[in-house]
Amino acid sequence: MKKRIALLLSLIFLLTIIMPLNSFAAGIDKGLENAIKVVKTKFSIPEDYKFTSSVVKNGDETFYYLTWNSKDTLVTKTINATVDDDGIIIEYGKYSSDDYYGQGKKLPALSKAEAKAKADEYIEHIAPGLLNELRYQEDYSDNIYDSDYYLNYYRVVNDVPYYNDMVRVTINRDTGELRDYSRNWTDDVEFPPANGVLTAEAAEKAYAEKLGLRLIYSYTSEDDGLKAFLLYAPVYDNSDFAIDAFTGEKIRLASGARIAFDENAAAEQKQRVLKAAGESVKLTPEEQKAVEEAGKLISLEEAEKIARSAEFTGLTGDFKLQDYYLNTNWIDNSEYLWSLSFEKKSEDGKTEDYVSISVNANTREITDFYRYTPDTGNKKPVKDISKIKEITDAFLQKYYPQYSKQLEYDVVSNEEYLADKAVPADSYTIRYTRLVNGIPFPGNGVVFSYDNINERITSFSLDWYNINIPAEDDVIGLEEAYKSLFGKIGLELEYVYAGSKYIAPVNTEEKQEKEEAKLVYLLNSGKPLYIDALTGKVVYRTGTEYVEPKKVSYTDISGHFAEKQISVLADFGIYLDGNEFRPDEKITQLDFLSLLSRTLNYYGPVITKDSTQDDINNLYAYLIREGIVTEEEKAPDSTVKREEAVKYIIRALGYNKVAEIKGIFNVSFKDKSEISENLYGYVAIASGLGIVKGDGVSFKPKNDITRAESAVMIYNYLQS
Repeated sequence: MKKRIALLLSLIFLLTIIMPLNSFAAGIDKGLENAIKVVKTKFSIPEDYKFTSSVVKNGDETFYYLTWNSKDTLVTKTINATVDDDGIIIEYGKYSSDDYYGQGKKLPALSKAEAKAKADEYIEHIAPGLLNELRYQEDYSDNIYDSDYYLNYYRVVNDVPYYNDMVRVTINRDTGELRDYSRNWTDDVEFPPANGVLTAEAAEKAYAEKLGLRLIYSYTSEDDGLKAFLLYAPVYDNSDFAIDAFTGEKIRLASGARIAFDENAAAEQKQRVLKAAGESVKLTPEEQKAVEEAGKLISLEEAEKIARSAEFTGLTGDFKLQDYYLNTNWIDNSEYLWSLSFEKKSEDGKTEDYVSISVNANTREITDFYRYTPDTGNKKPVKDISKIKEITDAFLQKYYPQYSKQLEYDVVSNEEYLADKAVPADSYTIRYTRLVNGIPFPGNGVVFSYDNINERITSFSLDWYNINIPAEDDVIGLEEAYKSLFGKIGLELEYVYAGSKYIAPVNTEEKQEKEEAKLVYLLNSGKPLYIDALTGKVVYRTGTEYVEPKKVSYTDISGHFAEKQISVLADFGIYLDGNEFRPDEKITQLDFLSLLSRTLNYYGPVITKDSTQDDINNLYAYLIREGIVTEEEKAPDSTVKREEAVKYIIRALGYNKVAEIKGIFNVSFKDKSEISENLYGYVAIASGLGIVKGDGVSFKPKNDITRAESAVMIYNYLQS
């Protein structure tokens, strides 16, 4: 079976098993010749380009990496291609050293639809017939800073998506030239017929029974601290478990993320993060003394004493304190943590053992513990998961009894990812989740790492947010939550590759030996998978409502003089909220600046009628920092004069200092005497750049600008 993966081969094989041509068996020369001919048949390669190649052998497959470079030393041009031993082009790219210079803010010559048509043509040209097996994946994320359009296609078999296989195409948005093509494709896979699968209703019932939702607490950070709220969330991660489309049984997908996850490395990484955070807020001795004298935090000496006196840390006298930091908790900055690291060195000065510990400077609790585990040679693991649970249960009851009764052993995370619960693993990650009013609060709780070779706990982490917990009043029922889940997110029938993703039905001994695709039902992965427990809306984990991405279109611009400009701007995320643009209405300062901000590096939310005051304040704060508007000019609900609109745009271009030079500009408009003296240079520059044209005679600087005129002015500015 062949899995053709563009680019990934370059990253893996080129680093490991590239061999010179003469080390291969006879026939490689013919294969290379064929690969060159395949590429030159499909693409025009200048004859004076310098050619180099690499050949990679992976099992019974051979890949030919071909590169042509121009001899121009000022503007280098490169053409890359990868061809497999069947003569299939896996990857093609054409690059120039000046591709990304001087792009600036400029709207494209081609529309997204025109680029899509070009991409279709290229796919058909490179691999005739392949387009029939693909479905275009709509994306609305284009922005004015991109020099290219990025178009993605996924494979469809029996009208069912198979997301393992993709084709990606990059098209220059001005010339329509193919910049990049890559094909990830799996050959020789058996796809079972899609007839006879469960109906959508039956799949939903199976999902609810076998996978299901649960009520949880989540949180978000606000200016005045952490805020908790209730969500309905899937019990099982959508990338790890699915419903068999024929049997309705729960099956596990071999994403492998949690099985292969190195919790020791994760704990070490967490300590590095804490240390880095500590460096950023490290207190001077005077500041530390002031804090300690205030009596709010424990001293360094007390933190070290707590760390050394805890039996489970194993800090004997030969461990020396090497580093320490006082830093705020990255989630709750009202709490301070002492981060301490200890080392035990051998006689030759090398580190034999390492321990890092975090002590809450407010509560005196050890919240994090990590101990380095040296290599143990050929020792074998000892205990199964049930014995490990006994150890961690006992640890909590002995050292953290105040929390142990409020914790729930996480069976899904701890056990359902194990290949065989009865067979001891080298190491285990054991999670306990905090319960509040009997409801899980993921992210709160305790995580252990257990070294089953040396038989000891190597890391411990306690997260227990100091947060007000809301009451459960007015929470929608589970039935209502399922209506939202299936109605607003939905299950999708999908093929998954059995050899790489599917392991076996849960809790059976069945082995999956045959390489084939499986039909499963999964939640649509393009959306967040959380349901607000009060409103039933689809939300992100932070509680923010999910808004379905869609092409912006207006019902009231057909035939209007600004129809083209309004539509093109909307295609690139520069739009005003609503189905009606109201082109001839006067525009407010807030709406004008909201449009203008989308042409800049502002990534806040689009301002709508439902925007909060914080959203508006954040927009203005950004624009004031960037010098687009001043604090004194801030007037969100006021209308905008035409000359004021020009002022904001010229500031966005960065030409305001030049515009303020007196006596060097001339404006040809008949009513130039009506332009405010301090804005004369702004209008002159805008006129010279073609941003404003007026009616060809007059500019009418003191007139309120309309929403349509604003769109035209911003469109012209992006073309300047």
